[in-house]
Amino acid sequence: MKKLLAILTFAFATSALAADDNWQTSEHNFNIKHGDWGLQVRTYNNDDYDHIEGSYKLSDSLTVALRYAEDGVNTEIRPKITHKIAKWGPLSLGQRLEYRYYEGTKDDYFRYRAIVGLKAGDAWIKMQPRWKFGAGQTGDTKIDDVKWQAGYDFTLDKDENSSVKFTPYVEYLTAGQDSSWEKEHLILGTNFTVKF
Repeated sequence: MKKLLAILTFAFATSALAADDNWQTSEHNFNIKHGDWGLQVRTYNNDDYDHIEGSYKLSDSLTVALRYAEDGVNTEIRPKITHKIAKWGPLSLGQRLEYRYYEGTKDDYFRYRAIVGLKAGDAWIKMQPRWKFGAGQTGDTKIDDVKWQAGYDFTLDKDENSSVKFTPYVEYLTAGQDSSWEKEHLILGTNFTVKF
């Protein structure tokens, strides 16, 4: 009952806050995981972006993925590799390298991000500074933007072979050093994950 109440409260808060200018869109992820394989579908409210991503876990610390995304008239194909470097109690450190290939006239480029996480029970926070490299990119040593996320994992159903998890979160994206760390967006998000 407590989990249902928390979900309903979050749904109400999402609709109430959506009218505020600071919350112009929301991000929603649907994930299916089985063994080492994963599939994610992401969609946004009030935005023309959607993606589908398949992933495969090579080892406990390495995961490869391929994303197909559509954002208005732009189509992107994004291979990426994520590396979990270390975990010290509630603190974790990782990194990701991705290549953003665009069909059409938009420049392709690499993007690297560090992933710093802090977890306390089911509550978590992530900080991800990101750097762009390649065609059309300048000041490659400067941070291009920083993605901050904070959320809470609600386990809705769990047995020895499967689990269902719902995670509401807030995402805050700031521009990089050249733009004086100005806010780019502040949105609500959800993850719905089924693992079997």
